Amino acid sequence: MYRPFLMFALTASLAAQQEPPAAPQPGKSAQEGHILAQFYQLRVGRIQQSLGLSEDRARALAERWGRWDRELMDRGRQMLQLRAQFNQILVGAGTEEDKNAKVKPLVDQFLDLRQQQEDAKHRFEAEILKSLTPAQQARMILLVEDIQSRIRETLRDARKGGGKF
Repeated sequence: MYRPFLMFALTASLAAQQEPPAAPQPGKSAQEGHILAQFYQLRVGRIQQSLGLSEDRARALAERWGRWDRELMDRGRQMLQLRAQFNQILVGAGTEEDKNAKVKPLVDQFLDLRQQQEDAKHRFEAEILKSLTPAQQARMILLVEDIQSRIRETLRDARKGGGKF
């Protein structure tokens, strides 16, 4: 059961690396698509099992969840790039005044992205919960938190394992 989580987490962590993406490799996007498809199926099954929804409704919720994940990863990559730029500026040559001038727009951009993350999370929650009963809403909240927590744990474990994530 953890295999799909690990595969998704590895894909997410690779996508969020601070280095610019390498040239596309043949079959790479197909492999990532396969991993995401497996993760999608896992979500559909867990939603159906936990909430007692039809497969169509579970698929719709899983698709929305996947869009939120992609948005989260995209902004996460941007935030990692900004952090790398922070570091370059802060450890680089120049006066504190120069560093302040260079880093200020990046900090503003970072804070804007972080706010966008929060806004996207609230939109995601509102959209997925609106058509559910209160009991289903509670189950969905617990399910989302559980799966997102497992993803974070898997990423943390992968990083501790010495891999470059």
